[in-house]
Amino acid sequence: MKTKLICLVLLAFSVGFFGTKATAQDLGPHFKKIKDGIFVYAEKPADSNATIILTSEGVVLIDSGHRPPDSVAVAEALKKLTSQPVRYLINTEPHPDHTAGHWMFSPPAVIVAHAGATESMKQGLNPERARKIVAEYPNLPAMKNFRPVWPHIEFRDKMTLQVGDRWFELRFLKSVHSEADTAIWMPKERIVFAAASVGVKRFSNLRPFVKITDTLEGIKMMRALDPEIVVPGHGPAGTVKILDDMEKYYTVLLERAGAMVKQGKSLDEIKKELVIPGTEDWQGKDRYPNNIEAAYRAVTGK
Repeated sequence: MKTKLICLVLLAFSVGFFGTKATAQDLGPHFKKIKDGIFVYAEKPADSNATIILTSEGVVLIDSGHRPPDSVAVAEALKKLTSQPVRYLINTEPHPDHTAGHWMFSPPAVIVAHAGATESMKQGLNPERARKIVAEYPNLPAMKNFRPVWPHIEFRDKMTLQVGDRWFELRFLKSVHSEADTAIWMPKERIVFAAASVGVKRFSNLRPFVKITDTLEGIKMMRALDPEIVVPGHGPAGTVKILDDMEKYYTVLLERAGAMVKQGKSLDEIKKELVIPGTEDWQGKDRYPNNIEAAYRAVTGK
């Protein structure tokens, strides 16, 4: 009798913690289970990832979907997984392909982002852009409630968040992609969410303020955590090899750009001649020129 009672208690806790026993397959083809109670969603490989994390005290989301239909898909998946509310939604970056879906989850979710995210989001999701997004999905009923939702909490440099028995360590990634990039480390699960500091066979958009040296420092910091799983801002989750591959790419890019500068070549000449073997099948080739520009800035100090 005592054994049966213990089993019932454990079963009740398991259902309370992980919600229903829905599998990644039950949720749909675009969900991948990476740990117990943790599911990563992206419709297409190049899309931004949105991650569902179940805890004993509610749900934590990492970003809210690439497009409105993706945010709706995540919300529908949550209904299958748990009856608990979304308590926190943590932004890895402020751009609309990571944040425009917040309206589906907040309230009740508290939005957490690094300092500078609100201003960036207001520029990226201004009233005109919001109207265009609504107009793109006239047959999506949820769009009747669409509205921008800004962060409720902005942290600086580091923040630790506990939800149930899950711990989240938030760390600012300086000058890697946007004005407010955040790496999220789950120490017990050994998962790091690397934001857009890295990608999977994908050239990142290196804006004029992005510094490759800062990106390499961010990669070094995340590798030192000894993660088992790396979830990039875009692309499938994988191992620490994601960090290693991007570090190798940026290191070679700097070395070759530096060598060509020493040869007296101009930026235009470097753009025409600099080739990085192994990137032939990478996505976003239109971004490669601004990667070279970032490397040129780094080696010349301009």
